[in-house]
Amino acid sequence: MTTLPQFTSSATSAPRPVLLQIEDQYNKRIDDDIAKLVDCFTDVVKVGENKDKDKFKVAQEGYQIESQAAQIVRSCESLLSLIGELKQNLLLNDTKTLTALRQKKSEQLVENTTAIKERLSLMRKELADTVHDLESVYYRSLSDP
Repeated sequence: MTTLPQFTSSATSAPRPVLLQIEDQYNKRIDDDIAKLVDCFTDVVKVGENKDKDKFKVAQEGYQIESQAAQIVRSCESLLSLIGELKQNLLLNDTKTLTALRQKKSEQLVENTTAIKERLSLMRKELADTVHDLESVYYRSLSDP
């Protein structure tokens, strides 16, 4: 897995936003890996011709095909790791989605709080009415001998 180099801006060029530099580096990695894949596949196809070859030449070309196949695997693994890095960056740095989720959760909490307060207010009113009724019954029973 390759790591991205440090971002430095020279005094001669205007400073570029970091995200554009990261995008350029990802694009360069993609271009390099795809170019390697194309070169390796081209070499394998060229070597695959079977015209009047002796056993030594066939063995050499077999080794060359194996090394090209290994390079193809490395390029594919590099592209897969790049996909993983991009997904991770999207998950961790997608501020619009994170903000929307936070806002939605906040709205839900406010709605729940409002509903709970209304319910408590209703219960408080019912309790006050019940206490008033009980007090009136109690005091009436004290005044009736």
